[in-house]
Amino acid sequence: MKNLSTMAEMSAVQSYVDDGRVLEVEQALIRIPSSTFKEHQIADYLAERMRGIGLEVSMMDVVHPSDPRSFSRQPVGILRGTGGGPSLMLNGHMDPGVEMSGWTVDPYGAKFEDGWVWGMGAHDDKGGIAAAFCGLEAVIQSGKRLRGDVLLCPVIAHKLGGAGTRALLRGGVSADYCINMEHSNNTIANVCVGVVMVGIRVQAPELFFRYSPEAKAQYWNPIEQICEIIRRIGPSLDPIPEGSWMTFEPHPELPGFPTHTFDTVHKEHYYHRNHTGMSSREAELQLQFRTVPGQSLQSLEVDLTRLLEGIRRDHPAFNYQLTLPAAGTAQGWCQDPMECPTDHPLVQALACGQRFASHAEPVVGGWGRLGNVGDGNIIAAAGIPSVQYGPGDIRIYREWPTADERVLLSDLVIAAKAIAAAIVGVCA
Repeated sequence: MKNLSTMAEMSAVQSYVDDGRVLEVEQALIRIPSSTFKEHQIADYLAERMRGIGLEVSMMDVVHPSDPRSFSRQPVGILRGTGGGPSLMLNGHMDPGVEMSGWTVDPYGAKFEDGWVWGMGAHDDKGGIAAAFCGLEAVIQSGKRLRGDVLLCPVIAHKLGGAGTRALLRGGVSADYCINMEHSNNTIANVCVGVVMVGIRVQAPELFFRYSPEAKAQYWNPIEQICEIIRRIGPSLDPIPEGSWMTFEPHPELPGFPTHTFDTVHKEHYYHRNHTGMSSREAELQLQFRTVPGQSLQSLEVDLTRLLEGIRRDHPAFNYQLTLPAAGTAQGWCQDPMECPTDHPLVQALACGQRFASHAEPVVGGWGRLGNVGDGNIIAAAGIPSVQYGPGDIRIYREWPTADERVLLSDLVIAAKAIAAAIVGVCA
């Protein structure tokens, strides 16, 4: 727990957060379209504003992970401390989700009405970036000198498996702690699920309607093989029962997990145009798992191999190839679950800031990001204690992603104040 003097400073710095300023920054970011690998304009805009509040700013070019001809860029801003204190990274992504149909307002108009700000990325993740920027600006305006550095890192391509954050880490940008500004309804997600994409390809000999008993004994239709895999794993989005085919310890903050969903099934036919390059003797299933702390790529591979070998024992004609992570997903949809202890100084400082800002007890745990992964997973896997925290809650929508994305200005302001306090609590 911080001493009373530091806690007083944490509370005092929040008075420098201005509601109008938060709104202005949020609206400015929403009005700049910034889809994945088209973040150039918003990156330049944020770099200019970061320099304007006194940060040292450099620009990092990032190459598209699957197209070397495609580039985007992301600014890295640093507020230098006097030395001797922990450093803190504030990380948020500049690319919003896919623009869905059905918007009732201009998705780039940044409409403000009845306390709500509307627009693409309003809380995913431009609201988080606005809160981080305004929180850090408040610290600067307060005149409080920090011992540790603060890094403000608006990144590209979260929607491409965190390509911007991965480039950031490869480029040597690091800190002692990180707050990943993902929408969490301003709860402090110190524990989050992981994600792994899995590919399973099955094969069988071609068999026509005239066949010998020996040939039939070697045959099991590839589609039926896929169906048996699906049957044994269980229905999509159902919690995987403890003590069943998967090995894990349930986490009290992640009810309903681990779980999975079946994403694609491919099967070719020799009469039809080939779309996948597979032969007509093959079929392929791709599915994803959302995992809990304690699970790993290796443990999941052991569990799946055991399940698939069980099918082979019961059906000798079963012929499978397991690819984990699925081809092309290792640098995106393969992220470890993350957990930062509740008593960690980062969690405690942010909780204290949230308490001061909201005048309510902070919520710490998995609820606000339940089922989601963020770039905080990637940062935590690099050995940097991390939490995910930010304004906005996808539970207000019937489904996500959605049209009419919106966030309360009051939540943006609370987040900015909590970040300002957390910066002082961690870096002073």
